[in-house]
Amino acid sequence: MIIEILTTFFGICFAVFYWQRRQKMKIFKKMSIPGPEPNFLFGNLLCFWKKSLHSAYQDWAKEYGKTFGYFEGPSPVLVTSDVDLLHEVLVKNFKKFHSRKVWPVQVDPDNDEDVHMFFARGERWRRLRSIANPAFSTVKMRQMSPLINQQINNLIDVIAMKNEQSEEFNMYELLQRLTLDTIAKCGFGLDANSVEQPNDEYLENCRGVINDTTKRPILFMLGFLFPALHSLWINIYYLLGKIKFNPVIWLEKRIEAVINERKQQQRAPNKSVLMDLFLQSEWDPQKTEEEVLDENKDVVDIIAKKRFLSTEELRSQCLLFLLSGYETTSTAMAYLVYEMAANPDMQQKLQQEIDQHFQTNTLEPGYDTVMKMEYLDMVWCETLRKYPLASTVVARQCTESTEVGGILIPEGMIIQANIWDVHYSSTFWGEETQKFDPERFREESKRSRHPMAWIPFGGGPRTCVGLRLAQLEGKMTIVRVFKEFTLSLGSLSQGPLEVVEGATIFPRNGVHVKAFRR
Repeated sequence: MIIEILTTFFGICFAVFYWQRRQKMKIFKKMSIPGPEPNFLFGNLLCFWKKSLHSAYQDWAKEYGKTFGYFEGPSPVLVTSDVDLLHEVLVKNFKKFHSRKVWPVQVDPDNDEDVHMFFARGERWRRLRSIANPAFSTVKMRQMSPLINQQINNLIDVIAMKNEQSEEFNMYELLQRLTLDTIAKCGFGLDANSVEQPNDEYLENCRGVINDTTKRPILFMLGFLFPALHSLWINIYYLLGKIKFNPVIWLEKRIEAVINERKQQQRAPNKSVLMDLFLQSEWDPQKTEEEVLDENKDVVDIIAKKRFLSTEELRSQCLLFLLSGYETTSTAMAYLVYEMAANPDMQQKLQQEIDQHFQTNTLEPGYDTVMKMEYLDMVWCETLRKYPLASTVVARQCTESTEVGGILIPEGMIIQANIWDVHYSSTFWGEETQKFDPERFREESKRSRHPMAWIPFGGGPRTCVGLRLAQLEGKMTIVRVFKEFTLSLGSLSQGPLEVVEGATIFPRNGVHVKAFRR
């Protein structure tokens, strides 16, 4: 009898669950948006076991057109490469699309104390962004240039050693070490020197965080399938980190230790160190105690209105800049190095421009010079067109039902930019979109192109805040490397690059080259 009752009960629960799930999955048909047929439990997630997100998007775009819908579990995602629609979402209607997509095991963007700028939304995002913006001003970029050059010196020494030994080497790995050293120095005032110490703990744990999604696929899948249990999945994630080593927790503890150390040193802030700039914005309980008592305001209100950072936000901001500064810049440079090594004529043209701007006695480029180098910029932009390495994270969540591009978008729906489809569109880039061609970025061509035709890091107010630092570091490194060396592809990097999708889209087997002194 009990078994029959339980069977009936669970049968009814499953029937209700199935019916509700199916009702949710009718949304795109009601909106007249085409797309692949979803499984009632997984949605279309099983497709991503066989291929990457950006590959699936490109295949679906060929079948269903520029705008289509699919499901991550029960959650609808509207994917588009319609540049006018993207402009409305990312720029014109930003007020209703200010929120990023919430991932399965990320912190709560509204209520969690440990929220950094990438995940934050609404007024919290606005406050964090306004605090961070001055750290990437032109003045700060000029101040950071000598620190960046110090780190590049170590890279040049290692490449010189490889040259003397006639040794083929993985440039991608070297560039990862360089960018970690650079963000450690510019961000925290630390001398990591992982370029010369490849087993550096910070380097290993940064790699661990970037690859973490592949280590816990079941947890991430559960998070997608049952988003209503988000708090449970995030708690399990951190519990697993206590049972089994978690690189995120390791980095958070190290960053907290560095913050406390710099506070205790009580020295004048270093204008070139991002952490010191953030420390100046940290909330001091003693300074606001009287204000809270006098005005009867909540501490959170005081922090928000005075544009302070809480201690937890300070730590999270530092972690964000460490990881993003390490991964994206090194990957972009690796792709550029590959294309220059694969196209000797373009490499020679780049070297000619470098020689024009830097005489033999000028060893260290600075902000003002590298930013006015036209061909270098063309090569940089074309690299990010062909390899939009952060494309899968350019997504927005609708926070208020609204109509864009003739489509009524309900509150909560995710709008995903199909950047690979945009960057490989013959409408904007001609017929040979697979070809690497910096000439696409001549000034006259850029002026006539749609503003959403080139969006490697998104567009609108939420464009990557550290983009200027990444560009400066990347261009300075490329100038220094190709001023000293000519690179050719190694035996392990012959033919087209095979890319793999993680936190970014990176070369699976690295970029192997040989260096020759000029």
